Amino acid sequence: MSDPDAAADPLIFSISRRTKAIVWAAIVAADLASLVFFESRGLSNLYGDGLAHVERARRIFDSLTPGYAEIGSVWLPLFHLLASPLAINNTMWRTGLAGSLISTAAFALAAGFLFRISCEMNQTRAAGMVTLAAFLFSLNLLYAATTPLTEPLTIFWAVLVVYGLFRFQHSGSSRTLGWTALAAFFGTLTRYDGWYLLPFAALFVLLCRRRAWVERIGQTLLFCLIAGVGPLLWLAHDAYRFHNPWQFYDGPYSAKAIYAHQLASTGFRYPTAGSLWLSAHYYLEDLKLVFGAWPLELAALGFIAWILLQPSRRRAVALLFLVPLLFYPQSFAYGSIPLYIPTLFPHTYYNLRYGLEMAPAVSLFPAFLVSPVLSPSRRRLILLALGAIFAAQSIGMGRAGARQLPLVREGILNTPCKSLAEQGAIHFFEKHYDERIVLVASGEWPCLMTQVGIPYHKTLSQANRKYWRQLRFGASRWVGWIIRKRGDAVDMLMRSFPDAFRDFEIVKQEQLPHGMDLKIYQRKP
Repeated sequence: MSDPDAAADPLIFSISRRTKAIVWAAIVAADLASLVFFESRGLSNLYGDGLAHVERARRIFDSLTPGYAEIGSVWLPLFHLLASPLAINNTMWRTGLAGSLISTAAFALAAGFLFRISCEMNQTRAAGMVTLAAFLFSLNLLYAATTPLTEPLTIFWAVLVVYGLFRFQHSGSSRTLGWTALAAFFGTLTRYDGWYLLPFAALFVLLCRRRAWVERIGQTLLFCLIAGVGPLLWLAHDAYRFHNPWQFYDGPYSAKAIYAHQLASTGFRYPTAGSLWLSAHYYLEDLKLVFGAWPLELAALGFIAWILLQPSRRRAVALLFLVPLLFYPQSFAYGSIPLYIPTLFPHTYYNLRYGLEMAPAVSLFPAFLVSPVLSPSRRRLILLALGAIFAAQSIGMGRAGARQLPLVREGILNTPCKSLAEQGAIHFFEKHYDERIVLVASGEWPCLMTQVGIPYHKTLSQANRKYWRQLRFGASRWVGWIIRKRGDAVDMLMRSFPDAFRDFEIVKQEQLPHGMDLKIYQRKP
């Protein structure tokens, strides 16, 4: 049997069945072990965004207005659509597994394709093993793969796009370009990172092959026509559903509106706002916390090797994995997106998970240190050395325990389920809920329904616009309970139309920090 390390053409590079079996066994074992470990300790479903993603998925089938009406305005819909069939199951909904399983599958597929990319770019299995070790030894990434967050699925689409473009560069196949564009399309419906990647990917399609310009432009247009449908669909959705194609950017639930509200109420500015340099500094510190210093330094060395020691034109598509280095600092500086780092002001944890998008780059670039011009014995020696470094970094990160991992720590500190308001509402409804519809503000109570077991078709919020508009004419016709917190949508509705709520009486009232209060109303007998 021929030695795959001796292959010269990336398109005929072969990996033995034995190697594939070992690789997939390692991926699946690490993936499932992480899921069992973090899920059994109640750590997988902490993030408010994760809770909201599973809620959005469940609402597609379980709502007063199910179906298309439950597709929101800010979060892109693909993750919710994929998780929605699983979220029908009560256990998967209440534990968050409906979303976690999507992340787990995405992580495994991303790992498998990264291994292939590394092998084919470097023409050696040792390089693929380096990339795989970096990916599987990243504890924060393994943790994210057990959560109902959208980062693992976004990473998978990015990996698939880079793999497809690498193969297209060497084959020129329109079919390959087509499925690559389809992967990019799915990426644009998962996170806005996918939108930012598109122009760079399109530029690569235009320049990667020495062909007549007519052919280059035609292939670039083909890529853009398929991949670009995603953003166009979302703009059309917001225009049709909310009469504003930019609802995701400047609507009431957008990052811009949230930041404006914060400035108006507290005056606190994000530390990175307006400063691209400071945003880049914060993001670098984020990467150090998420991956550790050694993997980042090895990735930097690998980047130097990519420039100096390798035929870098053949591997130019690897640069697309560096796009997050442009996207996130720009978002922190000018996009109203916060990033809080415990080592920098204000010395807390928030949005550290954005560093995960650099996982493919941190995993792939160290593999360029395993040059195909080296002897097999030297390649194996470098593989062992790099694998030992990744393992040591992982052991060092995990030494203090799972709850001290930066991303786990972030989830614990910021989980909405432990807030006084949420706990007060949960304890009350655990004792008193009687199957009547509850009026709530959308997005305000992410833990109440799952912990008490109240289905969403037994709730009414401004997301159910068909019914929300009718409340001003008499809320007692539609709801039996009301949860009101000062300043939320329910509070504003009750202040605007007090007569519509005259049939309700307060049955619980609780003062909250920062001048807030919680009131629960019950319809009078």
